[in-house]
Amino acid sequence: MKTNVFPLPIALFTLLAFSLICSCSATVITFDDISPSPPSVYIGNITNGYQGLGWVNFAAINVPLETSEYGTNGDYYGMVSPPNIAINGFGNPAEIDSSGSNFNFLSTYLTGVWRSNLNIEVQGFSGTNLLYDQTVVVNATNPTLFTFDYLDIDRLTFNSFDGQNAGFTGNGYQFAMDNLTLEFIPEPSSLLLATVGALLLWPLLKRKRA
Repeated sequence: MKTNVFPLPIALFTLLAFSLICSCSATVITFDDISPSPPSVYIGNITNGYQGLGWVNFAAINVPLETSEYGTNGDYYGMVSPPNIAINGFGNPAEIDSSGSNFNFLSTYLTGVWRSNLNIEVQGFSGTNLLYDQTVVVNATNPTLFTFDYLDIDRLTFNSFDGQNAGFTGNGYQFAMDNLTLEFIPEPSSLLLATVGALLLWPLLKRKRA
């Protein structure tokens, strides 16, 4: 009996597309699963490996505890999902990177902790190549959702500067970040395994059809 080989490319494409779609589901990082022991306002630096990423000069803040002790500031106004946010320590540049699969940086909420009209330059890299560079302006009394759509990168850098004192009890170039949304890109090895699996199964399907 004559065997129709046309379904093979369709089957491979479907399998690979399904694998890609499943692996690229969006992840929303809220920082709310980070808890200190004992409880404290300043939870501490976000450790490497959290959510599968590397973190440089990002710390977590428990906003309700901070507010009850020090009053309101941009941390309070920048909290999208309670109780935690992330800030850039001491207002210095901060970084997120991935040593495994690349990722798509889709969006995040940003707020100035002490300064209104704070500028934040957000750069996306693949290796040493700068692929994306955007500067956003944030205020200190409500979070702003910024959509970036930085695709296929392995490193993000954040550098904050300028702005005016918002009238809170402190001053500095810290920004609050909450609900960071990204997608991890499947590694080529995963797609290769899916392809090999489909090729190995195809002769069995052919014999059954014959």
